[in-house]
Amino acid sequence: MQPSSTFVGTTAVVGAIALLGSGLASAAPVKWHDCTEMLGVEAEYLPPGMECGTVDVPVNYDDPDGAQTEVALTRIKASTGQARSTIFGNPGGPGNYALNFWNPPLDGSAPAGLYENHDLVAVQPRGLYGSNPMVCEVEFVGPNAVNPLHDACFGTDPAYMASMTTENAARDTNAVREALELAEIDYLGVSYGTAIGTDFATLFPEHTGKMVLDSNTHPDWRWSEQAEQGAFAQEQRINDIFGWIAERDDYYGLGDTPLKVFHSWKWVTDQEVGGPANLTPPPAEIRDLPVELRGTALERPALDVINTTAPGRARVEGFARAAALQGLTNNATTGLYDATVGATYSEQAWPMLAHVLKYYNDGGQIARVDYETVGMMLAAQENRSPIYRTDIEMNSIITCNETAAPSNQLGVMAAKVDKATGGNRLTTRAAVEAAGDDCVGWDPIAQTIDPNGDELKTKPLVLHSEDDAITPIAGGQRVAEALGGTLVTVGGGDHGVFRTGNEAVDRIVMEFLETGIAVPGHVPGKPSPEPLPKWDAADRAAAAQEGMAGAVEGADDWYGTGRGDTPQATTAPAPGQAVQATNATAPAAATAPAAPAPVLPAPAPLPTPQQVHDQAQQALQGVAGQIDAAAKSLLAPPAAQ
Repeated sequence: MQPSSTFVGTTAVVGAIALLGSGLASAAPVKWHDCTEMLGVEAEYLPPGMECGTVDVPVNYDDPDGAQTEVALTRIKASTGQARSTIFGNPGGPGNYALNFWNPPLDGSAPAGLYENHDLVAVQPRGLYGSNPMVCEVEFVGPNAVNPLHDACFGTDPAYMASMTTENAARDTNAVREALELAEIDYLGVSYGTAIGTDFATLFPEHTGKMVLDSNTHPDWRWSEQAEQGAFAQEQRINDIFGWIAERDDYYGLGDTPLKVFHSWKWVTDQEVGGPANLTPPPAEIRDLPVELRGTALERPALDVINTTAPGRARVEGFARAAALQGLTNNATTGLYDATVGATYSEQAWPMLAHVLKYYNDGGQIARVDYETVGMMLAAQENRSPIYRTDIEMNSIITCNETAAPSNQLGVMAAKVDKATGGNRLTTRAAVEAAGDDCVGWDPIAQTIDPNGDELKTKPLVLHSEDDAITPIAGGQRVAEALGGTLVTVGGGDHGVFRTGNEAVDRIVMEFLETGIAVPGHVPGKPSPEPLPKWDAADRAAAAQEGMAGAVEGADDWYGTGRGDTPQATTAPAPGQAVQATNATAPAAATAPAAPAPVLPAPAPLPTPQQVHDQAQQALQGVAGQIDAAAKSLLAPPAAQ
């Protein structure tokens, strides 16, 4: 099947004429589209001056006259009308939506000069929304399929599937460059976007201008080892979260050491559907010892014993819980574990996570589902949806097409047995990733490109957080070495550091884009975020005067602060009984990941506290029932979808 165009309708064609002396090759023209139609959003939500288009590219660059597909692009032109350069960008993934990558921040905090002096282009990788996504036919999946995603998608269009690689994403970027009649482009890549950038710089050094690579994937770790190393780093970052909360014990009251906060967290996550996470506890500190041992000759030996035996004790406890089938009997649906792992991306998520944890430890009601739904949710965790789409499964498609070594099915099975018998959830995930779980039955079909910057006129600026848990800093060090780039490390562990509010980083990047000059070194990370505000006595008085007593009550229910209420114990429902969620489930809803949207809407006027309370009450009714329905839908046969 030859891929077909995603968009139809009126288009304006801009010729791609080769410019004398520019080194540009003849290329397919840009087909310009109405952005409201192409992106599916209202005009008021689009950045001023945004342009949208598509470019036809070869499915196989070794056969440029063969089958074609298309890639989508957006462009925001320099507001001054005098662009000093065109910067292409990619936000990462593989599989992240790229077309809104350059949308200006709603708070007006954009780095000075970025939108004024540069045209900004984002190219959507092939197979994603706007760039010819494909729904894979389930008829190609046999009853004994080892990897249904592979069989469905390669059965539907093997040539197109084989073309979904990082190298082709770089080549598609170059095709768009040609279509826009640009001799040279600057580039900003974040996370997986750095892999596209290093491939582009290696393949097309003569067309590479100033390149900024932010939070780098490791060129030698594509891709199983990248996932494995990230899983190990996330466990350390979770301990950093516990440490941040412990430093604010006077505010949260969850423990004054990381280990004490861990136990406050573990009390909730041990009740989750699927069973406890069984993470290894953070190292014990002196304040974790009984008072009688502190300051004595036994203090250090006691700490050594506790910390040395911690992994083993966690493993034994995990095995005991697994043997008791706790994963089948748990029915809490707070989402706290997933929210905690998600918070490893950015410190700015830590205050909300801490408030949610405080809410539950102060006696907040835990949302639960019936036991029939527990079984469905557990089954859904182990099985893919029966519908396979390239825009949903792109991470697996790219990594399995490129992973250096074929997967180890025995290794995957061993890691899953370890998890099922109480192993640490993050380290067992690392083992599963290292063994290539997603890629069982999927032999790699593409070789990754070794990065080389010998022919680059301007060496790249490489940015990386010291404690990045998603792409560990070894990736930044390796990219800087391979391309001869300038490495600037950033304090903290945020994943992605440019355009995130760190003014020092923004200044370094903008100076580099203007001059091509960067100095290796280190800059501090952003200050640690402050805890979310509580309702104090003054707030209560003001709210009461304005007739908002209900809103104050709602805030108390949310945060569990200020009233001095006695925490109410939560009880599990009897088997078969679904407990409907109330506003007590608000923290779980607040931490659920939002569905990605192509373009963020303009900010609306701030609602009053009473409106917030009323809207939250309406939105949160029946959350547990919705979980029931969602789990049943996931497991419905394809014909019922």
